[in-house]
Amino acid sequence: MTATGKDQFVCVVDDDEAVRDSTQMLLDVYGFKARTYPGAYEFLAEFDAARTGCLILDIHMPEMTGVELLSLLRARGVDTPAIVVSGQNDPVLGEVLTRSGALAILNKPVNEDELMRFVEQALAIPSS
Repeated sequence: MTATGKDQFVCVVDDDEAVRDSTQMLLDVYGFKARTYPGAYEFLAEFDAARTGCLILDIHMPEMTGVELLSLLRARGVDTPAIVVSGQNDPVLGEVLTRSGALAILNKPVNEDELMRFVEQALAIPSS
């Protein structure tokens, strides 16, 4: 049986520890289960598609960017909804992410209410 909604984890992948900690605290306040990772490889080592309902990915990370991570997951057939955050507004990158199936692309600093609306929307999407 697959977990649904608030039973699933929101996985936050961001190389900035302060961002990971604050995002996890925000998710906790809203009653979501969260797991945080400092990079794509740490995330991939523990990734469980059946227990992950939503991804929050930073675009600019060393070793593997959020774009590369999302592309890799999509190539593997993983359709987990992803919210991508970036410190830069880049329309070309936004188009690439949209084609990769990003649910939303948010600019830092992220509006907390907007982020939580997208997390709730992502967790409402039935997994395939």
